[in-house]
Amino acid sequence: MNNKFIPFISVLMTISMIVFVTLQLYWLKELYGALNQDFSNRVYSSMESSALKVSQLESEKYLNQDFKNFGKSVIDSSNQPTQTYIQQNSDSANRSTVIFQKSIVENQNIPISQKGDSLLLTNLYTDEGILQIKKAPNATEPLTAQMSKDINNNTYALRQFVKLSASNLPIEKRVDVKTLDSVLSHELKLSGLNTKFGFAIMDRGNKMTKVVNSTYMEEKDKNNYTYPLFTDSKDRTLYTLALVFPRQDYSLIKSNSPMLLGTLMSLLTILGIYIISINYMMRQRKIAEVKTDFINNMSHEFKTPLATISVATDSLANDKIATNPDKVKYYSSIIKQENLRMKKQVENVLNMSKLERNEVKLFLKETDVRSLIKEITESFGLIVRQRDGSLTQEFNTDKYVFKIDEFHISNALVNLLDNANKYSPEAPEIKVSTRNEGNWYIIEISDKGIGMETDNKVRIFEKFFREETGNIHNVKGQGLGLSYVKKIVELHKGIVIVDSQKGVGSKFTIKLPMV
Repeated sequence: MNNKFIPFISVLMTISMIVFVTLQLYWLKELYGALNQDFSNRVYSSMESSALKVSQLESEKYLNQDFKNFGKSVIDSSNQPTQTYIQQNSDSANRSTVIFQKSIVENQNIPISQKGDSLLLTNLYTDEGILQIKKAPNATEPLTAQMSKDINNNTYALRQFVKLSASNLPIEKRVDVKTLDSVLSHELKLSGLNTKFGFAIMDRGNKMTKVVNSTYMEEKDKNNYTYPLFTDSKDRTLYTLALVFPRQDYSLIKSNSPMLLGTLMSLLTILGIYIISINYMMRQRKIAEVKTDFINNMSHEFKTPLATISVATDSLANDKIATNPDKVKYYSSIIKQENLRMKKQVENVLNMSKLERNEVKLFLKETDVRSLIKEITESFGLIVRQRDGSLTQEFNTDKYVFKIDEFHISNALVNLLDNANKYSPEAPEIKVSTRNEGNWYIIEISDKGIGMETDNKVRIFEKFFREETGNIHNVKGQGLGLSYVKKIVELHKGIVIVDSQKGVGSKFTIKLPMV
């Protein structure tokens, strides 16, 4: 993909993601509003049912407990029973149909306090019937016994209505906390609202009465739901029932958790895919840039030995040099040396490819690691001394014999020593030290070179990465050495750590398990 095209695609994806997330958040907000409205509707329905149930319980209390013998007591029956008779006739050619309805209304006013509070009991007796009379030509149909029985049957259906007028009765005498809590719990559960709630009864001045539970006292500052509880004889509100739900949001989420969870998971999945895609494109762009630098560096690295070999071969073609055995031997050694140099560079690339494909197998054997490190450092010390530098050793280990792949560990240590030498612009000061930490064998290689930026301390182990960018580098290399070191140490189930400061130097720590 064209590197210039990646930012364009990234911007389009970002805009699309912002629009998508905005729409999802708007939808969630609308959903919350709908769920909240549904919750409110259920609450008000439950409060309406509860208010009716409390009124019924109060009336039943006076009828069945306090005034169960009200027939023997003094009752205001000034409103005498009234009877109503409704008849409707319809005729056909040979038959008359009579539809009639009888109703008797009886009102009884039962006093329940000395302050004028009373219980109004209304009895409604109803009787309905249909008579069909066959017409006789120029004659009157006789009244049969069955017809007479139907007319005078007087089989009444009884319906009773009760209304309490108790404007002066204290609220605590009309309903108690326990009864109200039981009724509300039952009605809320029937409406599908199984959550914690607080309740209180408020008077006409919207002040809290004695009928209140502890939850409402704790959460009274929250938004609450209100509904008329008791009214007077003119249907004016005397008391108001107030409910509060401290866990309303949690209840909404819990009752709709499958839908909300599915929406959230899909949103997170799309966001994750977006982040991974953007990160992948950025990484691919960076890898493309790094690989371009790598190719340029490799070209630069091959250019010098190829030029040297070209000069050497041209020299061998010269008759004066061709007849001089010492010159032939000298130029032949140069060709061989430069050829080995290019071969080593190619092998480094191939080895990294094998490591990436996990094709490298370690040949572990018991090794005296201290002797191995001493041999490597003494050999590398010759290179350091050519630059008037110093390479010191400090061995502080009691246990140093364990299984490693001697070849790869040696290469890893040489890479670290080579970096310490290359990145020391003045005379190198390199130190190699070892110590034991539990079951770990610790190797530290430190220098006083140029160091590195903090941001690069993690990236230096990436393949092809070099701190300098571009085609020209002060220090030659392919950016594969530290990546190789990390892979080899990890294959040994070890850890490699870098500590570096720009202008001060670097320290690489290798921790190898001795098991």
